[in-house]
Amino acid sequence: MFAAGSFSFHNPSSFVDESKILHVLGEIRNESGTPMKDILIKASFYDKAGKLVDEFEREPALQTINAGESSPFDILYTDQKTVDNIANFTLSATGQATEAKEKQLKILSANSRLDVFGTYFINTLARNNGQENATNAIVVATLYDKDGKVISVGKALAEASPGSSDMLPGTEAPFSVTIPEKLQTYKTAKYSLTAESDQYISDAVMLQATGPGLSSSSGGNQTKSGCLIATAAFGSELAPQVQELRSFRDGIALQTLAGSSFMNVFNGWYYSFSPSVADYERGQPWLQSVVKASIYPLLGILDVSTTVYWFLAFDNELAIMGAGVTASALIGLVYFAPAALALGVVIRKKRWNMKKAKFILAITLSASVLAIIVAELAATPEVMMFGTALLVLSAISAVVIAVARMIRS
Repeated sequence: MFAAGSFSFHNPSSFVDESKILHVLGEIRNESGTPMKDILIKASFYDKAGKLVDEFEREPALQTINAGESSPFDILYTDQKTVDNIANFTLSATGQATEAKEKQLKILSANSRLDVFGTYFINTLARNNGQENATNAIVVATLYDKDGKVISVGKALAEASPGSSDMLPGTEAPFSVTIPEKLQTYKTAKYSLTAESDQYISDAVMLQATGPGLSSSSGGNQTKSGCLIATAAFGSELAPQVQELRSFRDGIALQTLAGSSFMNVFNGWYYSFSPSVADYERGQPWLQSVVKASIYPLLGILDVSTTVYWFLAFDNELAIMGAGVTASALIGLVYFAPAALALGVVIRKKRWNMKKAKFILAITLSASVLAIIVAELAATPEVMMFGTALLVLSAISAVVIAVARMIRS
């Protein structure tokens, strides 16, 4: 049995969740020079007078910690009646010597997103490079705030085959980690992933908080530009509403040729004015309130568009087209309603004939679809940018004209 001096604790934090359970989080490092298993961490809790109130024990997230390496932990203080009395805590640990685990597991790819309800999702892919079955394979995710403190820990079994978490030699398996602790997840600045099985372990991989974090082809982090105006409105780029916008962009739109081509056009327009607007907005509470109110309908629109995307997900390009048209039509209906109303009143008063407008709209829609088809076949980003931008504008215009005609009649 190893105890004092064998372990050290790093990046600790604590919080009380909505059920009045006190969480003590951090990382335990094996300082013994010997691989350790059966590790048990004990947290001793004290009141303001320094009197011991209670003690709770829990294992770290990893079964085995090789010499000089670390594992995250989350110890729970479950006495809800006395939790308000806790002023301080200390940590200690014991463990047993064991054989080192070979690093035959490898994290290949990962991406993450924070949804509007505060649930953090991490999807990752790992491979077993060993000669044995990797039984009971898991991935452990550690979330960190901007100061490097551990704020939440999650894990998931391998989805190797139906009903099995065992990875055969040379095979890959996905893992889906879900962390629902909304009081913590919005603080996430980065996260780490470690894969472990009964036989093997992987190196820890540190990644950015959102978007495609690690690619098996590039092997590096990808940091996406921020939603500046939304960030200024909600006060943090990690606010759930901002993450929802970013997750649609990074997790859906940017994963396809059509989506990424349109985002190139949109970004060129958006970032031509958004930095100055965001700077002004931060000092104007009234404007922040207006932007917040305008973003909430957009979040609902993106939810509907995401549903359309997954319904058509058998073809990613078709899916993003369907999601894009849906989003554009709903944006036209919600955000351009005043323009549609005004147009409808003018048409009614002046008795304009809308046949020419409908003809022009049909031509632009046809041209946009043709351009997208050509761009798909020829893999031409420039043509795709033209086609997707024209399709979005045409979809918005079609809704405005349709609402205007309804008002006229």
